[in-house]
Amino acid sequence: MRMRGDCYSLAFRFLHWSIAFVMLGMLITILLRYSWLNKEEMSEIIMGYSTSQDVNMTKEKAVVLAKRIRAPLWEWHVYLGYALMGLVFIRIILGMMGRVPFLNPFKGGIILNLRIRAIIYLLFYVCVVISLVTGLVLELDIETAYNNEIKSIHFGSIYYFVTYLVIHFIGVLFAELSSDNGIVSRMINGKSKYDL
Repeated sequence: MRMRGDCYSLAFRFLHWSIAFVMLGMLITILLRYSWLNKEEMSEIIMGYSTSQDVNMTKEKAVVLAKRIRAPLWEWHVYLGYALMGLVFIRIILGMMGRVPFLNPFKGGIILNLRIRAIIYLLFYVCVVISLVTGLVLELDIETAYNNEIKSIHFGSIYYFVTYLVIHFIGVLFAELSSDNGIVSRMINGKSKYDL
């Protein structure tokens, strides 16, 4: 449990920001893949350009070309997934060793606010682990009887992540407006702005 003015360790801050930036990178690759770099829209652009240049291009070939153009983007998603796997593993190990804090929602005697925060963090990490495991199964092309379900669960990860981001930002905003203000300063430099 943290009280106003408590410091966050360098290890905790490093893990927090590393996980945040890696997950934001993964989110960007997903959003680009399903918006500006959508294979259908890209294939239409390729087809339009091919037609204007008197090049014979079928729709199927245009889709293949669009997939090849955006393939490096997906490679980044995979690399970031492996990085996230390593960071979450380190976070769990350091949490079990007591080196970085991890709120226990089942601990007795904690106030409701902290219990709710602990439950949200626990659910977040459970969802992250599920996303990583399903992503690994898909990346390694492991055949199971549940591949369609695994794919759906992995693709659905964006919903929990965006939901968590919104909850996290609202929580930080409320903390800054309450007696726990200075949390942003502590997460950046380890000390509250009031301690500087």
